[in-house]
Amino acid sequence: MPPQPANVALRVSAALCGADAGGPLWPKLQEALQESGIAWSPIDHVMLGGGPPQPWGSSGDGGSDGSGGARWAYLESDFPYAPHRALVAASAGGGVTGAPSADEAASSGGAGSAMTTRFPLVLAFEDVGSARAAPEALGALATWLRSAPRPFGAQAHLLLVLIGEARSGVAQRQEQALGLSASLVRHGVGSVEVCSVEHASRYVVQCALSVAESRKRRLPSRFKVAGVRCQTLPRDPQDRLRLTWVSQLMQLAGVSEEIAKSIAGRHSSPGALMQAIVDALGASGAASSSSAGARGPADASALADAFLADLEFPIRGKKGTRRLGPVVSRRIFQLFHPEALPEHVLV
Repeated sequence: MPPQPANVALRVSAALCGADAGGPLWPKLQEALQESGIAWSPIDHVMLGGGPPQPWGSSGDGGSDGSGGARWAYLESDFPYAPHRALVAASAGGGVTGAPSADEAASSGGAGSAMTTRFPLVLAFEDVGSARAAPEALGALATWLRSAPRPFGAQAHLLLVLIGEARSGVAQRQEQALGLSASLVRHGVGSVEVCSVEHASRYVVQCALSVAESRKRRLPSRFKVAGVRCQTLPRDPQDRLRLTWVSQLMQLAGVSEEIAKSIAGRHSSPGALMQAIVDALGASGAASSSSAGARGPADASALADAFLADLEFPIRGKKGTRRLGPVVSRRIFQLFHPEALPEHVLV
């Protein structure tokens, strides 16, 4: 049985899910939603006060419904969602020992309720080859989303999903990158590139599942620096880089201080760890474009499991040692892989 995140649903535009619209993306996305148990429904444009501004690209490959509609969708939750950075900032300001959940932030009223939303993410889809003109219209789309009577609010998070392999020249790629950067700085519009409609579908599902998971996951309130959680590291001012590196590793789930120190003993910096992963990939013959086997050969997945699995770390309060194992090894391998996929990176 697939998971049933009934507290999060995807609302989809007619240009994306219509009978003659959406191109190859919608069948794959619909299949992924069904497999993950995520509900979806068409967008109610009456509630939104009409449709969005004219889209940025050409219809290309079924990307438009003939009336100029854009392929877009948004996530809606039945609970107040707050982004990680907002919850951490709220807990840091109050000096509490545990960060609030989104439900607690909303029930507290005031600034806590202002930072929550029931519409965590708006997604706009475009083929990477026809996206050169997209930045010119992304600002208008963001303004439309954040204005009344739309319910998304002034902090609506808009993300442009560029689908496909880029085949344009260097100059065109640089022009597109500059435009997307300008959209991010001026209008807060992010972007992510995915290699195929299958990858785009998995990315949407991962976003929905992450929002659903956020309701029951309590965030840590403090960065685990020396003096709080690093209890046995020397306080040598000349060793601050090692302190920071160990503290950074301790942010990963399943990585204690003893594990972090053992990893830092083998790989002295983030750069050294990333280089070790590159060397391991080269030595095993794994394709450099695969990220820990997520979309590459099976041997890359096995390499991720074995990368640090044999690393021994001391058991605090005991004389014995324990091996790190494949789960944490894979987690570290995926995060520090030089071509890590977006779903493996915490934002």
